[in-house]
Amino acid sequence: MKHPEPYSKLKKASCIRLKYVIAFFAFLFFSISVDGQKDLFSRKYSFAYDSISISAFMDSLSASYNISFSYDASIINGDSVITAKGDSVLLDHWLRKTLDNEELEIHQMDQQIIISSEPARIAPRAIHIEGMVVDSLNRDPMGMVNIGVVGKTIGTASNRQGKFSFYLPPSYAGEKLVFSSLGYLRDSLVIPSSDTSVVIALPETSVQLPEVLVKFVDPDKIMEEVVRRKNENYAEDPLILTSFFRETIQQDEKYVDVSEAVIEIFKPPYHQEYALERVRFVKGRKGKFAGDMEMIDFKLQGGPFLFSRVDIVRQGGFLPQGDESPVYRYFFKRMDYDHGRKVFVIGFEPHYDTGQLLYEGEIIVDEASFAIVGARFEMTKKTIRKSRDYLIRRDSRRFRTRPSFARYRIDYRPWNDKWILNSVRGEVNMKVIDRKENIRTVFNTVSELLVTDLRPGERKEFRWKESFRSDYILSDQIESYDRDFWSRYNIISPEEPVEKIFEREGE
Repeated sequence: MKHPEPYSKLKKASCIRLKYVIAFFAFLFFSISVDGQKDLFSRKYSFAYDSISISAFMDSLSASYNISFSYDASIINGDSVITAKGDSVLLDHWLRKTLDNEELEIHQMDQQIIISSEPARIAPRAIHIEGMVVDSLNRDPMGMVNIGVVGKTIGTASNRQGKFSFYLPPSYAGEKLVFSSLGYLRDSLVIPSSDTSVVIALPETSVQLPEVLVKFVDPDKIMEEVVRRKNENYAEDPLILTSFFRETIQQDEKYVDVSEAVIEIFKPPYHQEYALERVRFVKGRKGKFAGDMEMIDFKLQGGPFLFSRVDIVRQGGFLPQGDESPVYRYFFKRMDYDHGRKVFVIGFEPHYDTGQLLYEGEIIVDEASFAIVGARFEMTKKTIRKSRDYLIRRDSRRFRTRPSFARYRIDYRPWNDKWILNSVRGEVNMKVIDRKENIRTVFNTVSELLVTDLRPGERKEFRWKESFRSDYILSDQIESYDRDFWSRYNIISPEEPVEKIFEREGE
């Protein structure tokens, strides 16, 4: 598995930047320092053409203003002829008016203007269901519970406080909304025709495996069957996944940075092992933090791009590799329930823990189809202990950086007779010690990806120029806050401190 890297700088309350930079690798994060981009939409543009094709007009502006354009050919005909006249105009406003499409999504990446369609949001008359998922025995909130409509592509998940908020099309009234989590019996409710608030209590369950069956549960055979059936258990056709992505950074348990985005992911068929995902940015928002505090100015580079490719089924890093010497050994842990099905829980760990970027954890496999439906894993103890040898890209004698843990979670959800990627979560905890000032600080980074909907699609819909790349920093791509947009989009409900931040942004 490839291991991207984050970038961070310590900044004192006096706003004097320390000249020492600490940068480290983590499984789901990749980051380096980049220069800030110029805002192309605050500039004024002038031009005058009586008759010119759209593509020729964009080429002319590119040459005159040192910018570039990328647009979705399915919604804009580059050969269409327009009259293009403007004197000191704001380009995004002028384009929407001239192209006569107020729904166009126009945004900037570096020195590039990207014109695309906005994924369909839920209609204004949507049914809004919100509430909390709890353990039926002790009433503790349950985080990352899968929530979906039977037979439909739409889905969401509860946050770490057990809260969820879900917008559904009016036509879904009467359908069944299902709640499921590993180790619990699933529950469901009939979708009402109007907004409602609910508390869902899931009962914990255990599966008693007959003694005669225990003797025949061979974890190696199960994992070989997982590989053999991969193509029949996952998508045979390319898909476009509409997804929500959030990055949060905490210093000493206080939020110092939050960025959120709606993205679209091109997901190739699973039998095309060497085809790669692409990501298109749609809309974003970020939190602003006030207060005189010592903080970490920490930027995560390429998060949506890298998360789109964290798919252990397609990637195969933890799976048997045919005749190659196995990196990991598998062992049967237990039978359990997930998505209302019996599942095998297969533990894995390296044969030889050399500490060189190895992992341990468990893979959840559906008993009936032998499809991987989830995984929980983390860096091994030796990997964490030796991490300074390869996690720290650049350091100073003044600072000592010590990773505490790196944990990850991946879930899939059923859709008809297939399984689709549902969510990915990564959490990395680091301790930083300033030897000179004798200051110790701990920061925690969490990145979450949630697939909220999907549709058939082709790679050609994602031009390379408009695709999110590994050197992009999400917060740098976010321009302005659109309260109306976020008020009707399915997301992982923010925790209370994060929610207050965005409430301030919307005022």
